[in-house]
Amino acid sequence: MPTPDSLKHQALVVERLSMARFRVELAGGRRMRATVSGRLRLSFTRIAPGHRVIISVSPYDLDQGTIIQRLPQSSSEHNT
Repeated sequence: MPTPDSLKHQALVVERLSMARFRVELAGGRRMRATVSGRLRLSFTRIAPGHRVIISVSPYDLDQGTIIQRLPQSSSEHNT
């Protein structure tokens, strides 16, 4: 569970890295590493490049975050 002082951002998964890590791109074009939260691992949520996610970032380390939610894809993204 994210801490109350963590920052939440919407991001796009760009690349899959090893050991359940991903490279995500924030709205401003900034890229960072993100790991999958334990809740998503337990529910076997699939995350792949192209998915939109919500990440939680600690204010003490802005270079990495935790993926806490995968957002549903819109119907226009399925057609491309």
